[in-house]
Amino acid sequence: MIYYMEKEIFQQKECLINSYQKNVKILEKIAKELKEKEIKSVIFAARGSSDNSGVLFKYLFETICEIPVSFAAPSVITLYKSKLDYSSSLVIGVSQSGQAQDVLAIIEEANRQNAVTLTITNYEESPLAKSGSYHLFLDTGEEKSVAATKTFMTQMYLLGLLVGYIDSNQELIDALVELPKKLNLPEDVLSHIKEEAKKAKNIESAFILGRGYQYAIAKEFALKMQETTYIQALSYSIADFYHGPFAMISEDSYAVVLMPEDESYQDGEKMLNALNKAGAEVLAITTNPELETKNKIVIPDVSKYQAPFVNIFVGQYFCLNLAIARGLNPDEPRGLRKVTITR
Repeated sequence: MIYYMEKEIFQQKECLINSYQKNVKILEKIAKELKEKEIKSVIFAARGSSDNSGVLFKYLFETICEIPVSFAAPSVITLYKSKLDYSSSLVIGVSQSGQAQDVLAIIEEANRQNAVTLTITNYEESPLAKSGSYHLFLDTGEEKSVAATKTFMTQMYLLGLLVGYIDSNQELIDALVELPKKLNLPEDVLSHIKEEAKKAKNIESAFILGRGYQYAIAKEFALKMQETTYIQALSYSIADFYHGPFAMISEDSYAVVLMPEDESYQDGEKMLNALNKAGAEVLAITTNPELETKNKIVIPDVSKYQAPFVNIFVGQYFCLNLAIARGLNPDEPRGLRKVTITR
């Protein structure tokens, strides 16, 4: 049986190509206005997977553009009726459906203050799409699986391109333009991901760990595992994991460590060694074929800007096959709907 989730994982290459072609002109226009406005901060509003895309955006924008990014707490407006000052900020609202009422409330308040607002959705006629000063259209086609894959990847992609254009960072832009080629993982890598997923079919909980650009991927990997397999998966920054949560590790623990060869690699290696010493079952996802550890998935050589995208591709495919190994339908997680509306 071919699941929608599997089809949509492998559609991601084309989705990125389509979204770039669809949005390159508007990205150039947004970048030009933001440079003229000299924004002082960015406010990001989203829920679920869309919120996780903002975590990567935060790290990229802060390290490259050196402007702080914060995450909106919609209840400050929707429940407590407070009025925050958004006037010198770029305010971004992201929702695949464009129906998120709490995200819309943030954008509407920012519009009242004449802030620059940007929305990202997969539906051009949705309320959120129509509310922003600018709109980036995911253009992925309908996502039928409840667990978001191609819309999440494309959200991250457009947000990454936004950083590249605002900073005129050609290295980042080129890495993202070349990214679709990197999603053609060799068959032996795909087969190995399946094998590792089957080996993990009886685990009851998991820790997904990454740092820096990989922290967003750890969060989304854990969410995909929760949604599709019902395993109690928790995500942490590697740095935070030492501050208390490591006490949960025992010989019955299962952990995934994301460790591409970038600025976060040494921290990942130290964590990997600590987990192995504690007797946990550990899976490393790395670009280093020489890494000495019992279980690892080696992805083809990618840049630090491409690694988050390839790693979540691996995470999505791992969770798909883990759900199947556990006898579950990854397209129909219990208690969940494709569109969730909160306020």
